Amino acid sequence: MKVEVFVDATASLGTLDRRVYGQFIEHLGRCIYGGIWVGERSKIPNIKGFRKDVLEAVRAIRPPIVRWPGGNFASAYHWEDGIGPREKRPRRFDLAWKVEEPNEFGTDEFIEWCRLVNTEPFIVVNAGNGTPEEAARWVEYCNSKGDTYYAQLRKKYGHSEPYNVRLWGIGNELYGRWQVGFCIDGEECARRTIEFANEMKRIDPEIELVGVGCEDPEWNLDMLKIAGGYIDYLSVHIYIRGDKPYRELVASPTDIEDRLKGVFYLIKVARRKWKIRKDIKIAFDEWNVWSSEATCIKEAIFTALVLNSLQRLCNAVAIACFAQTVNVLPLIVTRDDGSMFVNPQYLVFKLYSQGIGNEVLKVTVDAPSYYSKEIARPTCFIDASATMREDAIYIHVINRNEEEEAECRIKFRGFMPVAARHLYISGRSINDRNTFDEPNNVSIEEGKDISIKGYEIILKLPPHSVNLLSVRR
Repeated sequence: MKVEVFVDATASLGTLDRRVYGQFIEHLGRCIYGGIWVGERSKIPNIKGFRKDVLEAVRAIRPPIVRWPGGNFASAYHWEDGIGPREKRPRRFDLAWKVEEPNEFGTDEFIEWCRLVNTEPFIVVNAGNGTPEEAARWVEYCNSKGDTYYAQLRKKYGHSEPYNVRLWGIGNELYGRWQVGFCIDGEECARRTIEFANEMKRIDPEIELVGVGCEDPEWNLDMLKIAGGYIDYLSVHIYIRGDKPYRELVASPTDIEDRLKGVFYLIKVARRKWKIRKDIKIAFDEWNVWSSEATCIKEAIFTALVLNSLQRLCNAVAIACFAQTVNVLPLIVTRDDGSMFVNPQYLVFKLYSQGIGNEVLKVTVDAPSYYSKEIARPTCFIDASATMREDAIYIHVINRNEEEEAECRIKFRGFMPVAARHLYISGRSINDRNTFDEPNNVSIEEGKDISIKGYEIILKLPPHSVNLLSVRR
């Protein structure tokens, strides 16, 4: 398969917000308990109760933000249950997932884990059966520098300095009847959002707020018309069924990109119509393939394609969170015997974290296509996105073709390549995966067959592969 990729270093699409590489952890299944948290008395190696192997694996992919505590769990979570001495915390029935919640992992644990991982916290408040007062008190507990009750409470529990949590979500999927405290329509959600934003911002005017959005234009228009002056981001969640035929699965990120463009176009129209001054962008704060625990190369291809889309959508999407990081549709899989492995999707995040620039460049691709029945359009076998930082360009190229290698020529404008390194993820087939017995079956490999001729780089892309080309001048 002959392929040409053209990278224009003189044409910037915009500045990349690295928060699009965010993660999401929820009190669901074994994500928190057995994944993130095992407790200080556990035989599994841990740091202050945080599972050490998971902590190190998450740190290695450098997530800029992590969203918590949900998800559906957030809509019935009362944060004061999760602070103070752990032995005195109440054990509650979780209305979202209908299990017992021990509350061993709460706000202080989450913040400490974020600091160990070197990431920023993104907290979702309970706008389901919670109140604006409760949410405002949470902001006070986390961010207040004064001597008020909740600031003193944080200090009493051993945390003298404010946490300075900047990003807060007001509720989760309140449009859905599966949600505790759901809203009947966007107008009700907008009114509720204003009430929460009003009280939370009175505690800390500097926080940024994410309002509940979706792909329903009527809902979003109500949210923007009524609450547009109070929020900084509108959330969108998209999951794709994992049982699709391979070529349809890897065509779906093209559809996701179009759907996100549609939401952002609506935001721009609404801002113009109702003279909303806030520069509202999308928080794509839950996305993934809905698949089995041990995902394969095909899901890795999907994941990389979404990340490429998010780079191209740098002016529309400011935040994105992969759902979820550990044990639930996961990047990382653990067992209570202390064993762990990472999925090929994890390797994609690790690969991308090794090469990301600040400016997104214009890229064009000339390559064969196939027709996707589900999205009803031709889909190019090759997808490419490029970012630039100082004297380096990072090109992420995905070969969707499950059978054919690609002979790829990458041409540059305004950039003379001098040195290049090729890393890739491929495996032997689209169904290759890692397991507890074979944790390194799929790995990041280094390409050797690469050459530079003037303004052109020539290399081979393996079938069903995710590729990172780091180029310096």
